[in-house]
Amino acid sequence: MSDLLCPICLQQSVKNKESKGDAFEYECTTCGPYNISRSAEQTRINNPVDYRFSAWIRDHQEFERERPKITTYLLEDVLKNLPNYKISEKQMLLMRAIERRTNYPGAEVLMSKEDCPLAWAKNLDELKYLLNALAERKLISLVGERTTKDEGRIKMYVVRTIILPDGWDYIDKHSSQPALTNQVFVAMSFDKELDKVWENGIKRAIVKAGYKPYRVDKELHIDRIDAKIIADIKDSRFVIADVTQQKQGVYFEAGFALGLKLPVIWCVRSDDLSKVHFDTRQYNHIVWDTPDDLREKLYNVICATVGKRKTSQEAD
Repeated sequence: MSDLLCPICLQQSVKNKESKGDAFEYECTTCGPYNISRSAEQTRINNPVDYRFSAWIRDHQEFERERPKITTYLLEDVLKNLPNYKISEKQMLLMRAIERRTNYPGAEVLMSKEDCPLAWAKNLDELKYLLNALAERKLISLVGERTTKDEGRIKMYVVRTIILPDGWDYIDKHSSQPALTNQVFVAMSFDKELDKVWENGIKRAIVKAGYKPYRVDKELHIDRIDAKIIADIKDSRFVIADVTQQKQGVYFEAGFALGLKLPVIWCVRSDDLSKVHFDTRQYNHIVWDTPDDLREKLYNVICATVGKRKTSQEAD
């Protein structure tokens, strides 16, 4: 077992690499565990690294998902939909990561340079900036920072953090409020047949209304719900549920959002309308025939029921 170069974060942090048919199995201390096909691995090596993809993989480990199986198709799809979090949002994500590691109030939590993905930080400098920002706000304290260098490059960085009383108040205050107030959670079938519905219909309508569309990755969404999905719904301003193909997971996610009193916009393709579940027929559904039809109707409903964000830049 020897250190190898991780094709995702390009760090010497891989503990092993085993061949699984046409794919490799990695264990990266920064990205976490994942499988990647030979073609996808070559694609990553030949193209600039997007640090957010490392964070996307790390989320799987953080929220006990199955390790992602990265193919060229999945790689392209995920890269197109990676979120761009604001500084305030990254601070909240980092606070929640520290909270998950806190065994009891006053316990010390170690953070290292390998933890950049937890805050969706681009590099160690940004992680340190976020930690210092939380400390200056008196939400956490930083003790015992330790840095070692090898030939001028940082080899190891470790800092002990403790959530302060104001930090616990901050977490409690925001636990029932969306951390990402312009995020829209999209619950839908991830059948490849509906790719154009997502790209040209739902996604463009949301962007045009000034919000950030978000949906979970295809590998995860197999009619199962995990802690990450629940957290993503809690962090969203509202939810769009397209029940075309009648996936159980879509109904669950919409129902969970309703329980949180989040607005839910229901959609269904016209040829599937008769199959809509009895318990949800009471809700008005956007009935659509084409992605363009859905885009126009959905945009109008978002503006009418939730409101268009003033800071938005309309999509073409």
